[in-house]
Amino acid sequence: MRFLNLLFLSVSISTVGFSQQVTLVTTLNSTINETSGLISINQQLITHNDSGGEAALFEVDSVTGNFTRKVYISNATNNDWEDICTDSLYIYIGDFGNNSGSRTNLKIYRVLIADYLNTTNDTVTADIINFNYADQTNFTPSTYSTNFDAEAIVAINDSLYIFTKNWGNYWSNIYVLPKTPGIYQATKIDSINAQGLVTGASYDKTNNTISLVGYTFTSAFFIKISQFVGNQFSSGTVVRNLITVPASFQVESITHKSSNEYYLTAEEHSSGSSSLYRLTIIPVGIESYTIENSLVYPNPTNKTIHIKSDNLAYVEIYDLSGSLIKRTNSNKIDVANFKKGIYLVSIKETKSNIPKVHKLVIN
Repeated sequence: MRFLNLLFLSVSISTVGFSQQVTLVTTLNSTINETSGLISINQQLITHNDSGGEAALFEVDSVTGNFTRKVYISNATNNDWEDICTDSLYIYIGDFGNNSGSRTNLKIYRVLIADYLNTTNDTVTADIINFNYADQTNFTPSTYSTNFDAEAIVAINDSLYIFTKNWGNYWSNIYVLPKTPGIYQATKIDSINAQGLVTGASYDKTNNTISLVGYTFTSAFFIKISQFVGNQFSSGTVVRNLITVPASFQVESITHKSSNEYYLTAEEHSSGSSSLYRLTIIPVGIESYTIENSLVYPNPTNKTIHIKSDNLAYVEIYDLSGSLIKRTNSNKIDVANFKKGIYLVSIKETKSNIPKVHKLVIN
């Protein structure tokens, strides 16, 4: 009873939840209908197609969706280009798509940014980083069940980090490689529970954060990793949000525009055309809470909660690390399987752009 009495006081909480807004910027030219990676150089968006496409990079007009320039990589083949990243000197193109888990020719092409910007014939030559996964011993094809597929890469300090697309368990394993040309075994150094298929990554050096996107065949998601130490990314704060993409949910790439704003691309799918989107992450802070004013009841509970709303769009429940636990459009939510503790309930109504956030106690 002592704990219940404390709930009626105003409580200060040092935590932040997130809501998100995804807007369509433009559909993309059909030439880049299988867009799979995205970077920005001098505020110019650059993308590429995936397996079987040209060994070329396309500069995208963010107003029309057309490409304004195409730069060929003369000594490259697009076996299955899946992501792209940059540092201060180079562009890195990941040819490591591996749906069957049987590839033995995985590689990353490295192109000098200066060459890319200054070439007179829109053709450049790449250095090549060849690799395989140190812990892969079986190369028997296992299409859509392998954990050695990958579609995401970032460059941090002197290393490249590959985030795998685990068909087998929906986690993402993290492998490290040198940035220099050569033949290597990529070493697994970490993993995160992505709860889906990771398809793109971006590193924000200014804020030292990694952003990932992916999908689960029913929806897309966004993961932000911050406050990590060294290259132990899972030791930091890992926040996962579902994102509502207006057309194709098959989001394939991400690049950051600012600390809370990103560009995404989605490839052509039965649900929509290949498109460019803008993702805005909106922090939702909670500083005080009074149980009498709650739209969530009963509270505390250990069984079911009800949401007081006549125009409910959806409800999202987060734990105090900011991880999304549940998303539903129902006014009645079963929480019997939740662990004891404090959660944040974000209530989005159809008549408002700003969610209402309340604290929930599971006892």
